[in-house]
Amino acid sequence: MRILLIASSLLLIAAAPRMAGPTDENLRAADSEQMRIIVDGDAKAQQEFMHPNYIVSSPANRVMAKAQVVAMLAKGEIGSDNFNRRIERTAITGPVGIVMGDETVVPSPESELGRLHPGKTLHRRFTNVFLWEGGKWRFLARQASIVSP
Repeated sequence: MRILLIASSLLLIAAAPRMAGPTDENLRAADSEQMRIIVDGDAKAQQEFMHPNYIVSSPANRVMAKAQVVAMLAKGEIGSDNFNRRIERTAITGPVGIVMGDETVVPSPESELGRLHPGKTLHRRFTNVFLWEGGKWRFLARQASIVSP
């Protein structure tokens, strides 16, 4: 009987769902979600996804905090007619995930970048920083710079 109880307990432990920790796969999924939020202009999702201490050095050469970015997204100040991202490298150190690469963006005419660079395709280098918190990635920081193609 005791062996049956031990065997049953081991089976339950083995079958119990485990909380996945930070992995390259779920970091890339978080980065994809960040891109989807921007492409869709989903300010509500952005509000939830961003860490309270979020900060960005934007491709418009401004440093902004979470509230500013969410407000801009809600007003259509951040938008694109075409957006492609290529991840070159990811790294995870403890609870911090970093995604780096390049982006090609055609900003929508009504966006801030569309007004600054009308009709242009922009090439950017980017770094996205995520924090693993409460069993999920939170978007903590971003740096994006326009570069020559």
